[in-house]
Amino acid sequence: MKEEIKKVLEMLKEGKINDDEASELLAALRENKEEQEVTPLSTKKKRFLKIHVTKGDKPQVNVTLPFGLINWGLNIASKIGKDTVDVGGEKIPIDMKELSKAMNDPEFIGKIVDVEDEEEGKHVEIEIV
Repeated sequence: MKEEIKKVLEMLKEGKINDDEASELLAALRENKEEQEVTPLSTKKKRFLKIHVTKGDKPQVNVTLPFGLINWGLNIASKIGKDTVDVGGEKIPIDMKELSKAMNDPEFIGKIVDVEDEEEGKHVEIEIV
């Protein structure tokens, strides 16, 4: 958690965020730490978000991210009011509460996105494992 605090302070020093935003981010970090302390890691089943993109038969992207990192990012994004994702210059709205609710359902595993662009031969799969 020390690294996250240092990053927030660095962002404040560089003027990327203001005092109120820094305070909210630090509060979110404390909440995240308290949640982790309440539920010991040994009782949690480790889950991951896998992103796999292919073009034709060739892999383009193959990423596996731990859920802890995803939840931390969602928590920070919701605290600073970030409710869109910029994809190719287009802002796509995201309901952070619904996304967080779905991701925190311990029973949910499987594909959440499976998109194929036949024209360009691209295939995107995102799954929770």
